Amino acid sequence: MMSPRSRLVLALVSTLLVAYVAVGSLLGRVFGDTTYGQLAVFNEVVRLVLDAYVEPVNIDRAMMGARMGLTDALDGDSAYLDADELRAYQQPPREGEAEIGVVLTRRFSFLMVAATRAGSPAAKAGIKPGDIIKTIDSRHSRSLSPPTGQRLLRGEPGSIVKLTLLRAGSDPLDLSVVRERLAPVAPERRMLADATGYIKVAEFTPRAADEVKSEIDALRRAGAHALVLDLRGSGAGAPVDGVKVAELFLKGGSIGKLAGAREDEQVFSADPARSAWDRPLAVLVDTGTGGAAEVVTSALLDAGRGPVVGEHTFGRAGVQKIVPLAEGGLLLTVAKYVSPKGTAIHGKGIEPTVVVDVPEREDDEAAPAGDPILDKALEVLKNPPAAKKAA
Repeated sequence: MMSPRSRLVLALVSTLLVAYVAVGSLLGRVFGDTTYGQLAVFNEVVRLVLDAYVEPVNIDRAMMGARMGLTDALDGDSAYLDADELRAYQQPPREGEAEIGVVLTRRFSFLMVAATRAGSPAAKAGIKPGDIIKTIDSRHSRSLSPPTGQRLLRGEPGSIVKLTLLRAGSDPLDLSVVRERLAPVAPERRMLADATGYIKVAEFTPRAADEVKSEIDALRRAGAHALVLDLRGSGAGAPVDGVKVAELFLKGGSIGKLAGAREDEQVFSADPARSAWDRPLAVLVDTGTGGAAEVVTSALLDAGRGPVVGEHTFGRAGVQKIVPLAEGGLLLTVAKYVSPKGTAIHGKGIEPTVVVDVPEREDDEAAPAGDPILDKALEVLKNPPAAKKAA
């Protein structure tokens, strides 16, 4: 027979899970597909644990594990935030605060690096997209949401954050990374051989489209007849900011849409008046390409604007929203970008039309001379039929 405390805990658990149901969370397949059947199973599990487990149960810890497990069954950007985490998430970073230059998500119940900013402390320390962060200053990442992980990586300029990384085929790697203030990075342009312009977009902001347009105009005035758009390592930014950049390379047509189970669908179309470049184009991507950069890549790929050269992208093109709960809130992915041809890239990524195999190297091994992905793109632009061949 259940104690009064057990009955109270079960009532609280039911209230918590009903809140999850209200925002459309799924708990798997039990008792057919009915959510209430699954609530009954969960309540039964809790009752058995409280009444029969060999030692007293820390119910707060158990419920935190249940909440983490629920969101871990979703995508890597959805997370439960307790009241303190929610308050911290809603506060902007402190002025002058330093960071290490990574974008985080969750995979395999750990924090994972989705992208590393070029020239940042993380990049200098050898941190790569796909690295698992096991601990941050000895705090295990199993219990950390991506927003909380990002906050722990910030601090005073010159301060040190200690990380333990897990990387396929390697022993755990302990790093001490010095935090730095990172200024916004504007698009970088330069002129390459054979009248080929080059634009690197390291990050996407609401100003990105205007800044890229200015660089396109400058390269056109300098005599560029072809263009390389480098989106490698650009792993953040809102999908709508990617839409505005993609528009610069299209003469109209669809740029895709944002679609969700309960969100109003947003359909994007290119305004021909905003087209800024209709000459040959190649897009560079790698494993750190995500977010707004994937929106650009996918839209241009479906439009046949030019080859996409490099590595499979990360697969992170969703929109998150905070759903308030009685204690804290749920950071939930409520919509995802779908390309003009109907391809959803969130959680899947984009396969380049020209795949370039960039060999992994040891941390103490010198970087290879040259840039194999850029070199292949220049070759493809010079010889367009090669765009259909694998590198």
